[in-house]
Amino acid sequence: MSKPRALIIGGSMGGLFAANLLHRAGWQVQVLEKSTTPLTSRGTGIATHAGLMKVMELAGARFGEALGTPINTRKAFDASGNILAQLDTQQVMASWSRLLSFLLEALPSDLYRMGKMVTSIEAGDAKNKAIVRLAGDESIEADLVVAADGYRSWSRHHLFNAPAPEYAGYVAWRAMAPLARLDKAYQDLLHDGMMVSQLPGDQILGYPVMPSDNNNDVHINIVWYRKTNTDALKILLTDAQGVQHSDGIAPKLIHPQVLQNLKQQAADTLHPAWTQIIQLAPELFMQPIYDSVTTSMAQSRVALIGDAAFISRPHIGQGVTKAAGDALCLVKCLQSNTNDVLNALQIFSKERVAVGHQVIQYAQRLGSVISQPGGELASWSQLYSNVANVLRDTAVELDGVACV
Repeated sequence: MSKPRALIIGGSMGGLFAANLLHRAGWQVQVLEKSTTPLTSRGTGIATHAGLMKVMELAGARFGEALGTPINTRKAFDASGNILAQLDTQQVMASWSRLLSFLLEALPSDLYRMGKMVTSIEAGDAKNKAIVRLAGDESIEADLVVAADGYRSWSRHHLFNAPAPEYAGYVAWRAMAPLARLDKAYQDLLHDGMMVSQLPGDQILGYPVMPSDNNNDVHINIVWYRKTNTDALKILLTDAQGVQHSDGIAPKLIHPQVLQNLKQQAADTLHPAWTQIIQLAPELFMQPIYDSVTTSMAQSRVALIGDAAFISRPHIGQGVTKAAGDALCLVKCLQSNTNDVLNALQIFSKERVAVGHQVIQYAQRLGSVISQPGGELASWSQLYSNVANVLRDTAVELDGVACV
């Protein structure tokens, strides 16, 4: 009896979790990644949790003690360096590129195909397999299609009746710089913990990471959240030629005046440790923050996972963990419903849609201190104006997200 076949659309984190777990569960797997060049992290740090590590092990990733940088504390300080709150904790902080490299190493290289742009999908039914068509007129049949193609997901847009993502009212600026290049006093301040500073409508946090598997130099990864209305967002997304990049602007296209203004605002308002990282970072990345939800993660033989289904605000530190949990839940449902992919996907969808909404709600509460909305979130904004509560609730593991 031949093995069932799965096509994974998207070769990033969610796609690699799905591919590795399905491969180890006895499926024929093929990953279709549209990029023609290796994926890069754009300076993103990842807060790891016990559940995430467990799913990585199940997926075949071998990381040993090299997953990331351990931290022992969380501290909040103001622009003058006064410590406002402190929490002893233990966590491993990793980089996106480092985690991706472990997952890539776990998957046989011939199962990962780059430069494969999906042009259409037939979702199939109980009697007919799904069909994925690629640019160049290639067609592939599969028992299962896993759409892990991120928040711009072709599958989500064309096959699922999901609402458009909603702008949350603020952006995140990301940067990374080598710890050793910082002034000694700033190294001492930032080297062993997650550090947070905030003002009304403005929050910055940073923590140490190792950026990739072939570079063990510790860097400080920072995320600077800034309340930004829609008119100001349009300016941030407009390059020097006047072209507006509504889906997100590449770092090299950010208008020089925008970067100059940002660095000056950092110098005017932030502790100098943060300002130095922003000055030293080789690139600054700008991420508009969105909430994205769906009511279904299954359409016949097609499953949505990761950011293709739900995009949560980064405060929760659960994006990669949720993608891993989506993939694991999918495989568990398929194993419990042998030879009935359609039923397995419906069970998967019901379970993970509920988890997705739980994550979104938690992240909205944490982000309310930046967006400062009215209504029911106003009380949460007040709660997190006390930075001690931010330290306690940011990037913590939520029950059920990892599905272990």
